[in-house]
Amino acid sequence: MIPHYFAMDDDQAREFVAAQAAGTLVTSRPDGSFDTTFLPIIWDGDVIRMHMGRANEQWSAGDFPRPAILVFTGAHGYVSAADYDLPEGMVAASTWDYTQVTLHGELAVANDSEVAREYALELSYHHEREIAEGLTDDYLRRASRAIIAVTFTVERIEGVAKLSQNKLPHERERIVKRLRSSGCPAHADLAEDIAAAPSKARRKPFLGPLKSAH
Repeated sequence: MIPHYFAMDDDQAREFVAAQAAGTLVTSRPDGSFDTTFLPIIWDGDVIRMHMGRANEQWSAGDFPRPAILVFTGAHGYVSAADYDLPEGMVAASTWDYTQVTLHGELAVANDSEVAREYALELSYHHEREIAEGLTDDYLRRASRAIIAVTFTVERIEGVAKLSQNKLPHERERIVKRLRSSGCPAHADLAEDIAAAPSKARRKPFLGPLKSAH
């Protein structure tokens, strides 16, 4: 169960996925092994449209439709316990902050070049209309034969934004400052996410610290 201060509602999850624009599709094979592919998406209502290369074995590895998940991960990084308020002589573990949305649903495959063309063209128009409008019928016909259209029907949304919301404001300020000063672009992105997330701590959180060994 996701702690309430880290849980994202469906609207927040949709907004996050839209900003990511691509995620990892995970499916299982009959032998219990897994396939994963990072794919750009179009999310329309309860349906997500994608396409992958025909040479990718994921679309042909088993019978479809079948259950699948899509995973979208944002900025993430190490958060040092040095920035927590702790009683003298007490210690606590550091942690890892991140944002992730997992979509649970059913994946269907359309081995149809016309559907593949439609999905690929829709994605191109979504990101760069000028380029999409310049694609010729001949190019689209050839390109669509090399890709497979897949459709994911969303059945459940699970979003976690673990961004130190359970820490007090001054603790969060120290966390953000440390991340921003690290010189790492990924840490800078995480710092912005933490700064934007509201603190939900109403009192000093119980961290269950251990006495240091002296």
